[in-house]
Amino acid sequence: MKKITIFFLLFFSTLQAQEEDYIIDQKYLEDQIYITAVFQKLLNLPDEITSTGFPYGIGLGVIKDLPLNKNRNIGIGIGLGYEFDVHYFNVKEFIPSTDEENEIKSNKIALHMIDLPIEFRFRTSTPQKYKFWRFYPGFKLSYAFAQNSKLKQSEDFEVDKVIKVNDFQYGITLSAGFNKWNLHVYYGLSELFNEVDNNNFQIAPHELKIGIIFYLL
Repeated sequence: MKKITIFFLLFFSTLQAQEEDYIIDQKYLEDQIYITAVFQKLLNLPDEITSTGFPYGIGLGVIKDLPLNKNRNIGIGIGLGYEFDVHYFNVKEFIPSTDEENEIKSNKIALHMIDLPIEFRFRTSTPQKYKFWRFYPGFKLSYAFAQNSKLKQSEDFEVDKVIKVNDFQYGITLSAGFNKWNLHVYYGLSELFNEVDNNNFQIAPHELKIGIIFYLL
């Protein structure tokens, strides 16, 4: 009799645990951590200026998932992240030099960004389905809180004398794919640089970023 009692206690405990897990699953949240790796290209550059090196960007952040329907496969994501962007391009036309040793060859601009992404989320997920299709169009606002700019020549030169980075930037985004592998695209609606009086050219490039994004949790 004692063994039968223990059996029923364990059986009902198991059913209760399964029921609790089921209830928790019905309130699941998706894609709350993201990691990005992108290739960057500057659009609308003057003909005299060319990209050099391999411009790239990497990012990491968290997103609050806010489902909008009972099935929780439509929602909004609002996040906060950090991004490190590196651009290489030729700016020697801005500063003509007759000294070959001091000739400006190229420059590097590294930006440290705080990102505020907003995503409209459409997905095929369910409480029991961890591999699903996703389509996340969105918008991103960024603030460049620090930068490291350097011209390549025999002596360092303050790049802000010829190019000034626009601290506040914004653009549209799209993340889409299946399971862990997702395409990520960003197009900057704002100009990357502000006008500087010393510029010999009107330079107002927009950023295009293409790469991959990984979503976790």
